[in-house]
Amino acid sequence: MRLQYYADEDGESVVGLWVPRRGCFIDVTAKDAELWTAMLPGGKRLRKEIETWIAKGAPDGVPVDPEGLVTSSALHVQPCTIACLGKTYAAHAREFSGDAPTEPSLFLKAPSAISSDLSFVLNPAGAEKLDYEVELAAVVGTTLHRATPEEARRAIIGYTLMCDYSERAYQLEHGGQWTKGKSYDTFAPFGPVFVTKDELPNPDKLELYLKVNGELRQQASTAELLMPVAELVSYVSQFLTLNEGDVVSTGTPGGVGMGMQPPGYLRPGDVVEFGCPAIGSVTQTVVTE
Repeated sequence: MRLQYYADEDGESVVGLWVPRRGCFIDVTAKDAELWTAMLPGGKRLRKEIETWIAKGAPDGVPVDPEGLVTSSALHVQPCTIACLGKTYAAHAREFSGDAPTEPSLFLKAPSAISSDLSFVLNPAGAEKLDYEVELAAVVGTTLHRATPEEARRAIIGYTLMCDYSERAYQLEHGGQWTKGKSYDTFAPFGPVFVTKDELPNPDKLELYLKVNGELRQQASTAELLMPVAELVSYVSQFLTLNEGDVVSTGTPGGVGMGMQPPGYLRPGDVVEFGCPAIGSVTQTVVTE
């Protein structure tokens, strides 16, 4: 299943479910609770019923009306925790710090950084080192505490993309603590859709890419991760408890702006496109706050 969550100008939400036979999203707002239950472990029977309805073309479903819809998100709810991993690809680890670590870095993004994939990206006033990082993000459906990789694999309910925007001066030149450079408003857009794991049975072989003004900057497969996705989620759970709806963003490949010579930081007016053929793509424009 592929889900998209929209909102109108008044903040009223609309839930869209992709129906391939009709080539559009169907408004399933009234079935939101059922859809969430179907995605959770134990919702196999209900999920099968929904998949059958989709396969038939959702005959009684009404297409989402884009009129008046101003934002969209791949997430069902705003997670309490956005756990992010750094240095999970050897190429990025080398361009960031010159070494290839035996285990990843771990930091958090504030939920206030979440933005719509239709939103602009804010360049903080006076900031000059805005960077980009395309990442695969896993959403968990049950509580995980010191979980095994197999427990983490069962708990993951689906995937989306996140661009881990980072202001490198805030991150590295203001007394430490990566969160300073990672949690500015709009620095955590998710999208374009949430894809349940039955559609992506092998998250460890997904191609990721990111372009700036049409120039390919990042391109890699999740096969290049330091460890498989489920092991990364398990790793996070050794240090903090993950709850239903929380997100683990699995880190970025090489090609970020700070690794270029000279650095290729983003500027107002730049257009960023990040994507994955199996999930879709998001296009955003950088604006001065």
